[in-house]
Amino acid sequence: MKKRFGQNLLTDKNHLKKIVNIIGLKKSDVVLEIGAGSGLLTLCLAEQAKKIFAVELERSILKQLRDNLKKNSITNVQVVETNILDLDFKKLIHESFKIVGNIPYNITSLILLKIFGEIDKPAPHLSSLQDVFLMLQYEVAERVVAKPDTKAYSPLTLLVQYFSEPKILFKVPSGCFFPKPKVDSAFVQFVIRDKLPEIENPAVLKSIIRTGFQQRRKKLVNGLSKLFSSKEKAISIFKNLEFDLNLRAENLRMKDYIALADAFIHQ
Repeated sequence: MKKRFGQNLLTDKNHLKKIVNIIGLKKSDVVLEIGAGSGLLTLCLAEQAKKIFAVELERSILKQLRDNLKKNSITNVQVVETNILDLDFKKLIHESFKIVGNIPYNITSLILLKIFGEIDKPAPHLSSLQDVFLMLQYEVAERVVAKPDTKAYSPLTLLVQYFSEPKILFKVPSGCFFPKPKVDSAFVQFVIRDKLPEIENPAVLKSIIRTGFQQRRKKLVNGLSKLFSSKEKAISIFKNLEFDLNLRAENLRMKDYIALADAFIHQ
């Protein structure tokens, strides 16, 4: 495995079986697998699903993947040799699908953006996406499921929770992977929301969240002063919304940020 890809293959059979059982695929399911590796999980998924699109970039392991599929007479897997960040999901898959992935930890945030899009630009395939199951570095998993008023709460939290309801299904020790990473992992489910919260101007909301967290140790009203033209204006908006002037970025829920964005538009 080339270190630059940041990928660690899950080799523990018990956890592979646990993943397959908890996903509970049906014979009608189509799956996009991110980071197929040598195909240990791919083979298990193929037994249950209608079709697997197995995405893998590293050429040194692609031969193992193809050999394993051939050796096991698997015919419902299409190997896609590309960088997941360059892949057009909508062009590749023309029906509803699920995503399963043991993703490279060094590009986790980029992959989440690829899957969901951004608040002001949702991914074009989002309406076809049924469910997402990803193996994440445990620290990142804690961030995506974080609650307000915690250190783990971040712009990534708000982004992911805007599009989905994430939950950690189980923790996976580092010894279950090859090469062995320095940290533990977690298998996370992202339940796609049927309806996204209504936002008047998503670009403004995105800007407010980004600006607020850039200075997360400061009081939010101070951090947003330039955005709201002056500190006095920011204070006035906070008071109108009945927000405590001592609030910091991690204290607000998404609905609070949406209220701030709407107030900004109408100031």
